[in-house]
Amino acid sequence: MKSLAIVGAGIAGLTLATRLQKHANVTVFEKSAGYGGRLATRRSGAYQFDHGAQYFTARSAEFRQFLDIHRDAALVRDWQPRTLTLGGDKEPYTRPWFEPHWVAAPGMTSLCESLARNLRVELDAEVTSICPANEGWMVNLLSGAQRGPYDWFISTAPAPQACNLMPADFLHYQELEKLNMSGCFSLMLGYQLPLSLSFQAAKVTNSPIGWLALDSSKPGRSGPSCLLAQTTNQWADVNLDGPALEIRQLLLSELQRLLPQLPDPDHVDLQRWRYAAATSSLQQDCLLDDQRQLAACGDWCLGARVEAAFTSAARLAARLQILLD
Repeated sequence: MKSLAIVGAGIAGLTLATRLQKHANVTVFEKSAGYGGRLATRRSGAYQFDHGAQYFTARSAEFRQFLDIHRDAALVRDWQPRTLTLGGDKEPYTRPWFEPHWVAAPGMTSLCESLARNLRVELDAEVTSICPANEGWMVNLLSGAQRGPYDWFISTAPAPQACNLMPADFLHYQELEKLNMSGCFSLMLGYQLPLSLSFQAAKVTNSPIGWLALDSSKPGRSGPSCLLAQTTNQWADVNLDGPALEIRQLLLSELQRLLPQLPDPDHVDLQRWRYAAATSSLQQDCLLDDQRQLAACGDWCLGARVEAAFTSAARLAARLQILLD
């Protein structure tokens, strides 16, 4: 049976691993201490924040079928918040959902934690490079350890990181090299006393902040009030390497301007996402080099949505199953 090394334990990497585990010996390498990638949940005491992707939609039959399985296990829940549009010269106005918006419960990482349950995953294992071996690819880790050889090496990391890992003679190297991704900051605010807000989710205009969500109001959550503010990608790209304390204070001041009655938080944290969303997509399912036995997939292949990451991985898995069997 062939062996595969997959970088990334987000929705793409785990979907790929799940669909290939009967066709190959699969090992997933994840640089973080937990699963999910940008389907991320951060916990600090009683506070809990979905500080990456806020929700996902399902526009294809395949993704809806995938979610239905996890809905039956109550891991996926329909989120129907009170929504507003804030900012600019206009008074806040209701912003309706035009399609179902789903969240994982009790946190966004829960879906990926479930997918990883029967997989071989190495956490805290950042892949820094690969090198050819007599029979496949050796994988070098930040810790200094080396794994392999693996017959196939596959990256589901953001495109710039995938590009850094792939050799220059990877069939699709130039396509990877041209793809850019934008950043984002997530400001996490916790309150011991309940917040009284006119919304549970808000699109913000004319502001460095582009999104607000009362994360504690999402289905399956419990505990004190947790408010999340995410910046626009454009603002983040300009300020991506700014000092964290300065960024935090700028966003706190902007939030106070948007919501003057908001009390001082009891808990404050900041997350910088360097690769939050693709500025454009390749408009192809995945990148496959069957001669070199290298591949890459992710949301950046098809768009910037959670469903795009799933679809890219599912279609790569279908092509690899043919090559592996």
